Amino acid sequence: MPIPSKPVTLAQFRWNLSELVPGSVPMPGPYTVRPAGEQEMEDALRVIQAGYNLDPEWSGCAKHIDEVVLPGVRKAFSDEATCLFLLHGNRVIAASAYDPDPENGIHLTTGPCVLIEYRSRGIGGALLHATLEALRARGLQEAVGQTRPGTPSAKFLCTKFGGKPTGAVVAAAAVVNQDAVAA
Repeated sequence: MPIPSKPVTLAQFRWNLSELVPGSVPMPGPYTVRPAGEQEMEDALRVIQAGYNLDPEWSGCAKHIDEVVLPGVRKAFSDEATCLFLLHGNRVIAASAYDPDPENGIHLTTGPCVLIEYRSRGIGGALLHATLEALRARGLQEAVGQTRPGTPSAKFLCTKFGGKPTGAVVAAAAVVNQDAVAA
């Protein structure tokens, strides 16, 4: 018997990029950030999917991730790679896909997705700042992102760098996870 997944409710946040201070958030050492290459989509998908799959905030949202988030990442690589990687040596440990000209109005396709073993080190905030800087460098004055309401990312990460909740809450229909097995 399939287990219904959680209803996917998303809160929107908006950043005024003209207020962003470039270079004001140092990347914690020994990590580096760089743009993903156009042939690195599989690395981006692997890290982003692991970031969502292992995050309790997104538990039960597999269908939303598969049908909305991952296609957005693929789109980020279709014209030119608009994704940032955060590296520990040569290992990709975090990624953030963005869209400077989104059809749906959401610039942060994923926001910072950090592998679980690297969380709570300031990496997510530094990658969010780098992503917002990349959007500003493209001439944008504001950026919009989404996350689950009431979660630590909504309370702490999305409010960094002047992020303000827009009051808009998007509620997708509940989906059924066809792969889940009832216990």
